[in-house]
Amino acid sequence: MAGSAVARTADKLLREVLKAKKGETIAITCDTESDWAFAAELERAAVDIDSKPLLVRNRAPPHVGRAAEPYLPVESLTGAVAESDVWIELNGKWLIYSSVYEAAMKRKRTRYMCLVGMNRDMAVRCVGNVDVPAVLEFQRTLQRITKEAHSMHYETPAGTNVSFENDPKRPVLVEGDVAGPGEYMLIGQVDWAPIEETINGTIAYDGSVNPPDELGLLDEPVKLDFVNGRLVKVYGGRAAKVYERWLKSFNDENMFVPAHVSYGCNPGARLTGNVLEDERIWGVLEWGLGNQSDSFQARNTKAASHSDGITLRPTLVGDGELIIKDGRYVHPELTGIARNIRRPGAH
Repeated sequence: MAGSAVARTADKLLREVLKAKKGETIAITCDTESDWAFAAELERAAVDIDSKPLLVRNRAPPHVGRAAEPYLPVESLTGAVAESDVWIELNGKWLIYSSVYEAAMKRKRTRYMCLVGMNRDMAVRCVGNVDVPAVLEFQRTLQRITKEAHSMHYETPAGTNVSFENDPKRPVLVEGDVAGPGEYMLIGQVDWAPIEETINGTIAYDGSVNPPDELGLLDEPVKLDFVNGRLVKVYGGRAAKVYERWLKSFNDENMFVPAHVSYGCNPGARLTGNVLEDERIWGVLEWGLGNQSDSFQARNTKAASHSDGITLRPTLVGDGELIIKDGRYVHPELTGIARNIRRPGAH
């Protein structure tokens, strides 16, 4: 990857996406699983805009979120990020949903962006080469369409067949649209929390799932059966056994509750095994289990950890109208905008 492309991407992320300004404190956290060179490039970009960067690195713990806390210098990390204006998280074993993250959000000063595990190649694909205003226009249209839909159902070739209902009072989030303090994710995702007890049917992860570390890219589906918003059965092959064992290892019933569902719509994302990128692949749907972010304004479920899984080539219907068909956005309000977004391999 050419250094100039990485440098331009780091500059774009700070200036265009995070709207970093002269004099602001910019905390960049990473761990021993992170791309240290990309973290250093962000530090350089922060210096170039006359902000005050703070680069923090810790040894990667064996778990993520709250479950990672016994292995981390929690007080030191909290002090570093809670008093920052901008916090970019590159940790492989993420801090989001931990008490470190919660303290920063409670402080209501920090613009936090979750870029867990992002490396230089992914950054150039998913930020540097992306037309940010065009993708945000697409996401806002998808947000409105979803917000107006009450009942949803979707299927995938791998075996997903699930229905759920939306609460119009809950937000549908446009990720990457930074405006003031709060939690932000990488551009190219629209997500929300359906009414939990209405989630019924089968969700078949067939792209990737993470954590646990033993999984990642899948060579066989992991199937999850839900009854009234609760996971009641995990089945498939070896990967399903690994996943079920990991979920049960926390001895936490909230690990079996869906936290959110998300559309992928980043034109540069490809299937790599890193969930940050995988959940943004154009036309996928992703589900999170376990801990639920306050930003969804839903049940505010707190759990020991969180996991995300990708369903490929979905066909999604909202109130009887097709939104996605076989992994392609076909809603009439989306097709025109989609044509203006350059996507590798797009029809």
